[in-house]
Amino acid sequence: MTRSTLKTALSQHWAHLNKRRKAMSTQNKRMSILILALILVFGGILVYHLFAGYMMKRYFARFASPAVTVSSVTAKQRDWKPHFSAVGNFVAIKGVNVNSQAAGDVVAIHFESGQYVEKDTPLIDLDDSVDQATLKFNQAELALQHINHTRQTDLLKRAATSSSTVDAAKAKLLQAEAEVEKTLAQIRQKHITAPFSGQIGIRQVNLGEYITVGNTSIAPLQLLDPLFMTFYLPEQLITRLKIGQIITFSVAHNPDLLFEGKITAINAKVDSNTHTIEVQATLPNCPTDALRDPTHSPLVTTQKGAHDQKTRVICNSELNTKNHVSAFNFIPGMFASIEVDQPKIPHVITLPSTSISYSLYGNSVFVIETTKADPNDPKSPDVLQVKQVFVSTGEQQGNDTIIKKGIRAGQKVVSSGELKLQNGTRVLINNEVPLPEITDPEQLGQ
Repeated sequence: MTRSTLKTALSQHWAHLNKRRKAMSTQNKRMSILILALILVFGGILVYHLFAGYMMKRYFARFASPAVTVSSVTAKQRDWKPHFSAVGNFVAIKGVNVNSQAAGDVVAIHFESGQYVEKDTPLIDLDDSVDQATLKFNQAELALQHINHTRQTDLLKRAATSSSTVDAAKAKLLQAEAEVEKTLAQIRQKHITAPFSGQIGIRQVNLGEYITVGNTSIAPLQLLDPLFMTFYLPEQLITRLKIGQIITFSVAHNPDLLFEGKITAINAKVDSNTHTIEVQATLPNCPTDALRDPTHSPLVTTQKGAHDQKTRVICNSELNTKNHVSAFNFIPGMFASIEVDQPKIPHVITLPSTSISYSLYGNSVFVIETTKADPNDPKSPDVLQVKQVFVSTGEQQGNDTIIKKGIRAGQKVVSSGELKLQNGTRVLINNEVPLPEITDPEQLGQ
C-alpha cells in the first residue's frame, strides 16, 4: 500500500471517528437535557407539595373557628330550703254516712244535696204517728201513777196504808216515767238531725221511702274545716319528721297556689309490706270565694317566696267560723302534692339544671373564661372561650341544682348551646331570651 493511500485511509478513519464522536456528543446533550427537564419537573412538584403542606400547616396553626353563640348564667350562692315530696289525701276530721236508728216512712225532707248544715239542723222526719199515740197513752199512765203515788203517800202519813204499798206506787210511777222517756226517745229517733256542722252530700232517700234500721244511708256528712291530710313517707325519713313541722301542698285545680298545714301525728308503726310510715297533718280549709283573688281577700293572707313562682296562701279556721264560711276549696277524698319542709342550708352554690350535661362518666358544665386572641401577644384583643369542668351535683328543686364541687359563685356558665361546644371553643353570649326560674320540672319544655 502506498503512503498516499494509507494517509487517505487514516484521514477517512479519523473523519469517521470525529463524526461518530459528534453524534455521541449530540446524543449525550439530548439525554442530559431530558434528565435535567425531568429533575426540574419532579423537583418542582416536590417543592410545590412541600410548600403547600407548609402553608397549610401554617394556616391551620393560625386558624380560629368562628365563635359559637350561646346563652349564659351566673352561678349563685343562696340559702337552700330542702324538702321531700309525697302525695297525700284529704280526710275529714269528722265524716259519717247519716243513718236512721228507727224504721219508718219518710214524711219530710229538710235539706238539699250539697247544702252546708249546722249542728242539730233537721234533715228528715219519719212517720211517728204510732209513737205519738203511744206517748199520749204513756203520759196518761204517768199522770195516773203520779196521783196514785201521792194518795198512797198521804195515807201512809195517817197510818192508813203500809209502806210497801207506797213503795209499789213509787215503782209504778218510775216505770211510767221511763215509758214516757222511752217513747220520746223513739220519736226523736224519727226526727233525724245533723250530728255536727258540715257539708251534706247527695241525698240517698226520697219522700215516702221506707227506711230500715242501719241499712239505708240518708246522705254523707263531712266536716270541712279543718281537715286531715294523710300521706306516707319512706321509713328512713322518720328521723327527719316531728310534730308541728310545716308542710306545703298544692292541688290540681289551683296550680298557681301553695297551701300550708302542720304535722299533728306520726303513726306508731311502720308498714312491714311497704316500709313506709303514715303521717297525718292538720290544715285549715280555704274559702272558695277568697281564692278567686287571694291577694285582696280579708279571709286569707298571701306570701310570695323569693325563689318560688307560686303564691303561698295561709287560711284560718277561726276566721272561717267567725265569717260563717260554708263554701270550701278542699273536700275529703281529694289528693294533693305535698312537700315536707326541712331546715334551711345556708350558702350553697346553685345552677339551672338545664346548664348541666349529664353522662355516665360524670356531670359537667362549660365555664366561660376571658382569654387573649393570641396567647403569645399580650396586646391582642380579649375573646371568650369555654372550658369543660366536671362538677359534683346535689339535691334538685325545680330547675335548680346544688353544685357541691367544681364551680364557684359568680362564675359564668353556658346555659344553652352546649351541644356545639368543646374545650377552647370561642363563644359569643346572647342573653336576649331570659331563662325563667321554673319550679315545676314539667314546665321546663314550655
